[in-house]
Amino acid sequence: MKLLLPVCFLLPFSAIAQSQSTTGPATTKGTCSPATTGNENTFVINCGIGKEQGTELIAIMNKILANQIKSVEVMTKLDEILRNVNPNAPKVTYTFDGSRRVLSPGRSSLEVGALSNIFQEMGRLEQAKNWESLIKLSEAQIIDRPEWLTAYVMAGEGYLNIGQKAHALSLLEYAEKTIAENPEYAPIEPPLRAMLARLRVRQ
Repeated sequence: MKLLLPVCFLLPFSAIAQSQSTTGPATTKGTCSPATTGNENTFVINCGIGKEQGTELIAIMNKILANQIKSVEVMTKLDEILRNVNPNAPKVTYTFDGSRRVLSPGRSSLEVGALSNIFQEMGRLEQAKNWESLIKLSEAQIIDRPEWLTAYVMAGEGYLNIGQKAHALSLLEYAEKTIAENPEYAPIEPPLRAMLARLRVRQ
């Protein structure tokens, strides 16, 4: 994380530094919270998650893995929790081809083609039948952008084609339920329905 300061603050800090004497090093235990004594110090800033948070996250991930909980279900529950904690938080959605829409009280914006490069790469991997790479790319998008439902469809297609039908069905059914005739995803619905029909016939 870059530490950015407005230009107006830089000169006063420099002047103060020249007028004081060195009193020794300074460190901080808080996340991204600088501490200093005297002047001409080296700032030691700890950023990112703290040790306790890291331990808690690892424990959560181990529990998910131990219970073989599906990543789709975890992301769905997390979305519900976030909405309940802050119902007025901006809502992010995506079109099937990766344009990003942000909705908040009294405001709406659309970033056309926000994920066009990733969407095109998914199409290239699909055409090349490179299912493993398609799965890897799609699952990375599910983690980073769980609102983009195309990633679930593409990951489901990948798993279907490598024979992991149960996983494919889970992803595709989640996409089907969440899309629910959303016109933003109309182009992807026919292949989604076709894949689900193949999987359901074999059950």
